[in-house]
Amino acid sequence: MFDIMSASLKDSLRGKHIHVDPMIALQNLTPEMAAKKPEKSEHSCWHILYHVVFWQDLMLEALRGNTSVDWPTNNEPSWPEELPQDEEHWNELVERFRAGLEEGYKLTEHIDSLDNLPAWPKVPAFRALMVFGQHNAYHIGEIVAIRQALGDWPPSPDHKAF
Repeated sequence: MFDIMSASLKDSLRGKHIHVDPMIALQNLTPEMAAKKPEKSEHSCWHILYHVVFWQDLMLEALRGNTSVDWPTNNEPSWPEELPQDEEHWNELVERFRAGLEEGYKLTEHIDSLDNLPAWPKVPAFRALMVFGQHNAYHIGEIVAIRQALGDWPPSPDHKAF
């Protein structure tokens, strides 16, 4: 049973079968492009990725077995009004996202228990990884939609949009 669960989680993290691979959604996205907002849009790709990484980092802390995670009381800290918008900060954010995806992917190998995580009440590792994958997929879809609205999708001639 855990093998099937692990395989399903891996597929959700890499976008297999259901949605675009998260790293393809960021492919060829420059800091300038990431900072743009479509007309009447609340967020840029940069803001959305920041939000994803903010929560991804917290979920990974819990999945590592940390007994105390500093969960915010609301969503505000994950949506800052101002972000540094230069190449160094963008590349760092993309790398944190990529590294977090890889760590989550590796953690799917260790879901051989349905015990709750110490820092996430009533949530076992499998469920936490499902939330991780679903949250990422939802917001990566938003990034794709923003890129489409800005005329920047698909990211390369090799990629076929779904």
